[in-house]
Amino acid sequence: MAGTTVDGDGKFHFAVDRGGTFTDLHCTLPDGSEIVSKLLSVDPSNYEDAPTEGIRRILNEYDPNGKRHPRGEAVDTSLIGSIRM
Repeated sequence: MAGTTVDGDGKFHFAVDRGGTFTDLHCTLPDGSEIVSKLLSVDPSNYEDAPTEGIRRILNEYDPNGKRHPRGEAVDTSLIGSIRM
């Protein structure tokens, strides 16, 4: 994941493109940094839904409070400003 920095608003902003093979996620982090992540669109042995899994992974890595977002639990949306699909 590579990033650039602009002013942030304290929230995560996601743009998700789910394709036939890969799901791409662009995220503006709370500090304004931008990252891109890619994962398989279908990987049932590891997760049920690629967009949810991608969001969960980014939250786990970049949550400013260090909070964990375990697979199988509802995603905490308190830090999410927007999700575009």
